[in-house]
Amino acid sequence: MKKPEFSELPFELVVSRIYHSINKIKQKELTNKYHIAPRQLYILHIIHSLGPKATVGQVASIVDRDVHVIGRSVAYLEMQGLIERSKESPKTRILNLKLSQKGIDMIKISPNSKSINAILSSISAKDYQQMQTTLYSILVKLKEYTPSSHNEEALKLLRDLDSK
Repeated sequence: MKKPEFSELPFELVVSRIYHSINKIKQKELTNKYHIAPRQLYILHIIHSLGPKATVGQVASIVDRDVHVIGRSVAYLEMQGLIERSKESPKTRILNLKLSQKGIDMIKISPNSKSINAILSSISAKDYQQMQTTLYSILVKLKEYTPSSHNEEALKLLRDLDSK
């Protein structure tokens, strides 16, 4: 059976394939060198960006995952000594999240990937900028179809993380 050419695939499958491939490369680089998964590093960046009042619910909203999924990730990051959880007051169930010194050191890792940069270097600066603008436009439109009280906050954070 012949494999379809990428140009024959629906747009959604091409985007999915690109995401999967980039994630695999990032996973390999980060895991081998720093023993952390890309999603975990992303969560650390979000917690840091939200500041000392960061909560599991805020992080879950920004990464567009269920609270219980992020709760498990946060528990793992705490076990690794990358974050600290604390209650604002004894009467509340809400836990604030903050990075430990080890977590602060971890987010200093460059979010850029040498392998991905090598792949993207084949694209002109103008085409890269156009692609980035187009993808952000799509992301903004997608957020309109997946309502969240933190949409603007999430989009700003994504742009901030990308510019670092």
